[in-house]
Amino acid sequence: MTHHAIIVGGGIAGSAAAIALRKAGITADLYEARHDGGDYTGAALRLPRNGLSALRAIDVHDLVADISHPVACTELSSGTGRHLGTVSFTGDGHSETPRTMPRARLARTLRRAAETRGARVFMNKRLAGATTTRTGGVIATFDDGSDAEGTVLIGADGLNSTTRRLVSPTAPEPSYAGTHLVYGYAPANTAAPPSPDAFHIYWGKKATFGYTTAAGEIYWYANIASPEPLTAEQPRDTEIWRKHLTKLFRRDRTPAKNVIEAANVILPSNTRTLDTVPSWHTDHMVLIGDAAHAVPPATEQGAALAIEDAVVLAQFLRDQDETAIALEAFEAARRERVTRAGASRRSRTTHRRGTPRWIEQRRRDKNVAQAVRSGAMNPPAWLHDHQTSWQ
Repeated sequence: MTHHAIIVGGGIAGSAAAIALRKAGITADLYEARHDGGDYTGAALRLPRNGLSALRAIDVHDLVADISHPVACTELSSGTGRHLGTVSFTGDGHSETPRTMPRARLARTLRRAAETRGARVFMNKRLAGATTTRTGGVIATFDDGSDAEGTVLIGADGLNSTTRRLVSPTAPEPSYAGTHLVYGYAPANTAAPPSPDAFHIYWGKKATFGYTTAAGEIYWYANIASPEPLTAEQPRDTEIWRKHLTKLFRRDRTPAKNVIEAANVILPSNTRTLDTVPSWHTDHMVLIGDAAHAVPPATEQGAALAIEDAVVLAQFLRDQDETAIALEAFEAARRERVTRAGASRRSRTTHRRGTPRWIEQRRRDKNVAQAVRSGAMNPPAWLHDHQTSWQ
């Protein structure tokens, strides 16, 4: 059987899948729900070594290197400014350095590469449903009334995946993880120490702040514990959030307040998790990336594991004529790794009633410093040193 893939979702996972499939000699059409393909300012991400290895397997590593910069370590500090330790991301000193870039920039670069290599890209196409055909194919229908036919439908449509509901109707919905994640950008001449090769994280009195600098910009985020998620009715206005954030960080001795006051983009969101999806595939549909497995943000592995998925799926479809067998083999090959990755950083700090917060902060700082010294916070080698080969 000659495969033809319908890929739902034009972000990182879907675009990487289109590139990998084209390398495998498989035709692929990419359908993105948004009219602009998500070409907006999104949070920055650090792509670890295993993600870069997967990019190299499909010959786009150099393209991504051109739009990113290396960030070799994470500097950890308390809200008082006291340095707690350094976590290196360069392994034994000879491994490749992770690279940082805005998420939207990576998605655009990969989508353009997919088009260049022969994948057709259709915008403003939101999946509405899918049915199988008598001849062993699948027909995807979109909310504008159009449809597309192929041998396999690949759901790369993220955490709020429509494809997941078709593949696994009993799968859980994403749930709120207990924090608001606010991210943005500021000019690099802001009153903050330059950080071209490190990501700085400060555990403040009321929230966590992190930043790095690159190409004249500061990429930053704030993580704020909250029992309730942001709702659609709550304001997303930049100035309202600037005022809120500067109030949270005003008592900390960190660059947070200065960076936020100078920020030209501030975007709030909820952190969410996805419990185990019972099945990632049917005979003709399959999930990859966040549609199948959303790992905690602290792992910094969401994009990397999605790109790995894309490469491995293309290899199984390349080597197996029977779609159902290829999809079953893909899930069997990937599930254990991504489940283990998701479990590697599932931790939560809670406030004990009756304990002064300053005491808890001292305990946390002491625990972080000890964890850095012991190596407990080092990136796990089994995860970061994983190599993806096209063969």
